[in-house]
Amino acid sequence: MHELPAVLALLDTVQREARQNQFRRVSDIYCTIGELSGYVEECIGMYFESASAGTAAEGAKLHFRRDPAMLECTGCGYRFPHQKGFDCPQCGAPARLIRGTGTGFTIERIVGEGRAESERTDPASAGKAQSTGGQVS
Repeated sequence: MHELPAVLALLDTVQREARQNQFRRVSDIYCTIGELSGYVEECIGMYFESASAGTAAEGAKLHFRRDPAMLECTGCGYRFPHQKGFDCPQCGAPARLIRGTGTGFTIERIVGEGRAESERTDPASAGKAQSTGGQVS
């Protein structure tokens, strides 16, 4: 259920980018989800489908990439990707999460199609375009 606020923030960002870039329709949204964020791709997709109805993002395909959490051993300083636990595979000491890894939800890229018909000045400008996104939550 905690995906709903993140999806609403995602949709708000996508709609703002669509307006700024004069996208008639958003076709693809590329997101990165931190493995420790607790977000479930299927839930994001379900909420997005419902929330995006009637917007330029309706029917857009969501693409997800998982961002691994990286840990650093408090004993020996070894850095490694989180797998099962938080103990160092080298020396067994506890490890801590490296700040900024594996916890976020970001928009990497938004792909839109054409300009809105009422705003189009050149028929050749009606192709696909891209915009970069930002942090969602």
